[in-house]
Amino acid sequence: MRRAAVFAVVVLSVAVLSSTPTASAEAVRGTTNGGALDVVITPGRDGFGMEFVNPVTGQTQEHVDYTVAVSNGGEYTFGPIQLTHTSPGRVTIPAVLGDGANQIAVSVHGILFIPIDEETLTLDVVLGAQEEMSVPGWVKTNAGWWAQGQIDDGTFLTGIEYLISEGIIAAEAAPGGESSESIPGWVKTTAGWWAQGLVSDVEFLNALEYLIEQGAITIAAAGPVLGGVDLSHASAPYGDDDTPITIIEFGDYQCPNCRSWFDNTRPAIQSEYVDTGMARIYFVDLAFIGPDSAGAAAASYCAEEQGMYWEYHDELYGNQGSIQSGWASDASLAQYAVGLGLDAEAFGSCLARDHSERIAFNALQAQNIGIDRTPSFVIVGPGGVETISGNQPYAVFETAMQGLLR
Repeated sequence: MRRAAVFAVVVLSVAVLSSTPTASAEAVRGTTNGGALDVVITPGRDGFGMEFVNPVTGQTQEHVDYTVAVSNGGEYTFGPIQLTHTSPGRVTIPAVLGDGANQIAVSVHGILFIPIDEETLTLDVVLGAQEEMSVPGWVKTNAGWWAQGQIDDGTFLTGIEYLISEGIIAAEAAPGGESSESIPGWVKTTAGWWAQGLVSDVEFLNALEYLIEQGAITIAAAGPVLGGVDLSHASAPYGDDDTPITIIEFGDYQCPNCRSWFDNTRPAIQSEYVDTGMARIYFVDLAFIGPDSAGAAAASYCAEEQGMYWEYHDELYGNQGSIQSGWASDASLAQYAVGLGLDAEAFGSCLARDHSERIAFNALQAQNIGIDRTPSFVIVGPGGVETISGNQPYAVFETAMQGLLR
């Protein structure tokens, strides 16, 4: 109990999380589209200050002819005003900015009494409480299981790696390093209190942040994380790297519904989105139907070693038979590799290795975000994240992707 008490003191002495809601009132600066002037906006209680600056001299630019308008949520809250002349180069606009994103549109028509071709600039000023970054429920559940001895230190640390990758904990992971093999046992007591709601998120996460910064816990850098899924052990992406949409498929090579989606829905997605540079696809194994599910997943990794993951992936679905019928036996898997021109000896040596860690890691990604069936999909785009469960038709994916592109 002495160490647990020390831990509680550490919790109370650490600063508030960086994700705590705050109000932003900092100056915002930008340059008109022709480069003639910089404009500085400073939010205030009764309006906002607007200053014109010569980008060459860095000095306030006097005698500017301008118009200005303010909108919030797509609706004008001030202006547009008529063409106005300011002698001093600084002016206070009597427009109170609202909570959320305010767009301030400035148009410059003249400098030093000399008309110029119109130059424009729109600046975003965000005010009010920012969205608090919440802790996913699975992380807290893992903490409770860890406190009860139901999962090991490494599994608990997977949740901490996720919190760091998402910026919920403002601590640095160790690039190329390894996570701690063990955590001081007394931390489990407080993890249990946190899981029960006896310790707040802020208190517990601040304490973890402190322990990481002090080197008491080491967290390895996680792989790329999209939509809450760590893709470090997923397939390589199918499609361009810079697509606006990412589709993450959770599948089992023995799953009949996965085969049906592969045959009937994926071709349209590929032609309309992947081939046009709008989307890319990752495949994450959720190999749970039977032993041959894990064997097929392992075989895809071996094809990946020879640069033919997706060709082999397609071959597996193209040859899918009934569950545990032998179509995905080691002998069959080797035959598919030969048919694709892979090095048979290298493939066989790879298949003989233990791939259970990668398979389990990918299954954990599904568990972490509540996916328990195949096929399931996480779709990530500029507009957020959508989850699709089951063998849905193309129209369902089309609607989701179009919504994320808006």
